[in-house]
Amino acid sequence: MKKLLALILMTVLLFAAGCAPTTNTEQPASETPATETPAAEEKEVKQGEFKIKVGLVTPEQDIATRSMRHFEEQVETLSEGRIEVELFPGGSLGGSADIFNGVQDGTIEMCVNIYPPFAQFSDAFLLYNLPYLFSSKEVAFEFLDSDLAKEIASKIEDKGFKQLAVFDGGYRHVSNNVKPVKHPDDLKGLKIRTLDNPVQLDYFKAYGSNPTPLPYGDIYVGLQTKTIDGQENSFSNTVSMKFNEVQKYITDTQHAFDPVGMFINTGIYNAYPEDVKAILDAASLSTQDINRKLAVELENEAIDVIKSTTEFTTLTDEERQAFIDQAMPTYKNFEEKIGKELLESALAKIKEIESK
Repeated sequence: MKKLLALILMTVLLFAAGCAPTTNTEQPASETPATETPAAEEKEVKQGEFKIKVGLVTPEQDIATRSMRHFEEQVETLSEGRIEVELFPGGSLGGSADIFNGVQDGTIEMCVNIYPPFAQFSDAFLLYNLPYLFSSKEVAFEFLDSDLAKEIASKIEDKGFKQLAVFDGGYRHVSNNVKPVKHPDDLKGLKIRTLDNPVQLDYFKAYGSNPTPLPYGDIYVGLQTKTIDGQENSFSNTVSMKFNEVQKYITDTQHAFDPVGMFINTGIYNAYPEDVKAILDAASLSTQDINRKLAVELENEAIDVIKSTTEFTTLTDEERQAFIDQAMPTYKNFEEKIGKELLESALAKIKEIESK
């Protein structure tokens, strides 16, 4: 079994190498003597020795859930059933906060989460909420796979969250039930559901809107009952959560890119044997690659659905620039909180990537 496991792990790691930097992981199979003891060869796998619960607020058809189905399959295949992964989609383990807290205290092993909540532990995470930070997904992914981004992610490990992968959460766009939005002034007075995040609240106030944080699971009802006029999310999320069914207008504002992390409780991960960690790491990289490819497909499908159900506004470069210009003071407003050195390093890294 050891030889088989090592071979499978090597295959998965080589497959994942094209999508993310690899660590200097030695494969023990290459150093294993040709004659192993019969006991090692015939050691029986203990089914379900390790059990991993994954809490998700997203429905079954959402990209996050579909990606984690791949993770579930990969882990159980690579471990030959030794590790059992059980997904709980659709908020069956509670809302976003319940799952977040569950992973932190270890009652839930894993979750998939956007970055804003982690700003409560490290202001460095506020960086990712800055408006128009990444000019393209390609730029975003190269930055998110960089050593600087990994250093930021490591800042929350002592709070109970170890990041295994970074998913494509898509660009966020504004939708509403009042009027088409082509200029920041069109948002004036509108109650837009936003994240409960100071950076996003800052620039949506600069647009003149009334940003109104609500839990993710409450957005649909909020739109339906007109508690809020609109919301901002990726196209894929808008369709998977059926927000488009209760919205009249949507604009491709593309005001922020959403990194979505796959997290496991740090203490639980650290307590696993090295071979179990290797399986989780390999499956995570494979899942990250699958997610980023699937995101493109689902986003295109979502745009088609949205265009058939709502009035879709595509901004010109000049119109988009008005949104960019009005949001830029947010960078200065949060420079000190994020950390001037970190912000400058991040912007320099992004500029370097864009210049390639």
